[in-house]
Amino acid sequence: MTPVKDALQLFKEKFLLILLTILLFVVPIQLLYTLVVNYTTLPFQLFHIPLWSTMIQAFFMFVVLFIIQLPFISMALQYARNEDVRLGQTVIDALKHMFPVYVLSLFIALLIVTGSLLFVIPGFVLLILFFGISYTAVIDDKTWFSGIKQSWAFGKAYFFKLSGLLFVFGIIDVLISLPVLFIVYLFTGLYIVFNLALIITNGLVFSVLFFIVTFYYLDWPGAGGVEVR
Repeated sequence: MTPVKDALQLFKEKFLLILLTILLFVVPIQLLYTLVVNYTTLPFQLFHIPLWSTMIQAFFMFVVLFIIQLPFISMALQYARNEDVRLGQTVIDALKHMFPVYVLSLFIALLIVTGSLLFVIPGFVLLILFFGISYTAVIDDKTWFSGIKQSWAFGKAYFFKLSGLLFVFGIIDVLISLPVLFIVYLFTGLYIVFNLALIITNGLVFSVLFFIVTFYYLDWPGAGGVEVR
């Protein structure tokens, strides 16, 4: 299995399904994130305390990051098993594992934000080491402590690959998002349209990242008992 090639092939074959998943799953979560962040950071903005606003925004951003990966992991897993990639199974897998991943992400997001307060590097290291909690849940059905332990092992094994992928896709996302947002801005000044365009663009770009990480996880010797092609 070649993770990058397979991820791009999956993206090409199932583009419409990916777009539909973004509209049905990612967009509502991201809009809720925007609403929550705006209300929770408002008091700190009024009193000009930018650090707390940034911390709160980062906290919820990491929580959302772990949750929105779930349907894309399911898609890649179905594809790797030579199954038909179906929206129904994708939604079932995402909803099945959403609660434990959500609870764990609260704890992990707090650790990452706290680590970033000390120095940026500890927060980034924690992000990489815990990045796999969504993958351990969907692929190995491991959550809670066993999921954390499995994620830590995966993060250690693929630390530099995951770091490089996050860096590369961060740059790709910026390069693609800027012209898209500029075009949207030319045609409309509505905040909701602007926000939707950003969410959809980010979702399309990072779906490929989530596919790649899924295929890396499936190639990892520590992945438990998953039959793939």
